[in-house]
Amino acid sequence: MSGWQAIRLVAGREAVDRLRNRAFVFGTVAMLVAVVAAIVIPGILADDEGPRYRLGVTEAIGDGFTTSVQLAASAQDVDLVVTRLTDEDAAVEALTAGELDAVFLGDELMSEGGDVPFTLVGLVDAARSQTRLIAEAERLGLDEAEAVQLLESAEGVQIVDLEGVEDDGFSPEQALMAFAATVLLFIIIQINGNSLLTGAIEEKSSRVIEVLLGTLRPRHLLAGKLLALTAIALTQIGVVIAGALLANAAVGLFEAPPVTATLIVVTVIMVVVGFVFYAALYTVAGSMTPSIEDAQAIAGPLAMGVIGTYMLVIFAVIPSPEGTAARILTFLPPTAPFTVPARVALEAIPAWQVVTAAAITLVGSWLAVRLGGRLYSAALLAGGKLTWRGAWRAEPIR
Repeated sequence: MSGWQAIRLVAGREAVDRLRNRAFVFGTVAMLVAVVAAIVIPGILADDEGPRYRLGVTEAIGDGFTTSVQLAASAQDVDLVVTRLTDEDAAVEALTAGELDAVFLGDELMSEGGDVPFTLVGLVDAARSQTRLIAEAERLGLDEAEAVQLLESAEGVQIVDLEGVEDDGFSPEQALMAFAATVLLFIIIQINGNSLLTGAIEEKSSRVIEVLLGTLRPRHLLAGKLLALTAIALTQIGVVIAGALLANAAVGLFEAPPVTATLIVVTVIMVVVGFVFYAALYTVAGSMTPSIEDAQAIAGPLAMGVIGTYMLVIFAVIPSPEGTAARILTFLPPTAPFTVPARVALEAIPAWQVVTAAAITLVGSWLAVRLGGRLYSAALLAGGKLTWRGAWRAEPIR
């Protein structure tokens, strides 16, 4: 049997075993249901319409104000109905009857009880200022079209913190996608890493591994396991992403930003090159102990490393995706699979950094597989529980 045939045989066996495992299937379905529910439930409960206000204006108010306030309301997704009134007496009558929320008189905003929604006050104030600016520009020689164009060309202000750092400028949807990508990768690595860990322990404790090694080399066995679990991890991510996109399309909870397609592609790439890094180490950890009870001491450092990486991305990368910490974590194989998708979602990483990070992670994963193969072949037939140092010193199976 050739090496590739052996790897395919092991990969097929591992894939079938995982797909028949009820815990694995239940975990995948539960993850999909949780993601879909997190989108569908808020989408159903959310009010599809923005706030609705009824504003009255007297005949003395020009058409320019009415146009400006309606455009401002449309930009903020506010349903604003503007009603023209003959005079102030008609305004008082409409307010008393509850037909209007407020009436604009030119310099005053009248309401029943003096309680005007803050959003409505902001719309009226902005429209009044714009109308006055246009009128002043016309007085200085510009026509109305030129005055409007001049106002529209003004750029919005940049929000800066006390250290002089500009606001990141990413939307809430992008921040949500960065967080979701990080959480999804964390869950995928934890679920499949633990699956490899327990699988290796079961094979060793039941002495199945001795039968397998009668026909297979350790490196082929390891390669087949990693190939199968990487494919399964990709399938899980694909199922969850597809479910999320379909659920959002059904309820329209949020508008997917333009970076969504790029994020999906980059996430798949980073899973391919990064999952193997952790999978190799989890498999080795499982081969170093004969029982599930003893596995915690061996796999504990790995689990803490994954959790630590996840926390770094959540608290250091997402809040400041262009900061020094984010740039450093981008080029480290253990952290790149989490960091790169988050920065892509926030549009805070150039293409060359994505390519470089993927290449570095690929090299890191190759080295992890090489090291894992050496430790795996040494620990398979060793009796009792081994330490990482003990596995390195043990004689590998050729």
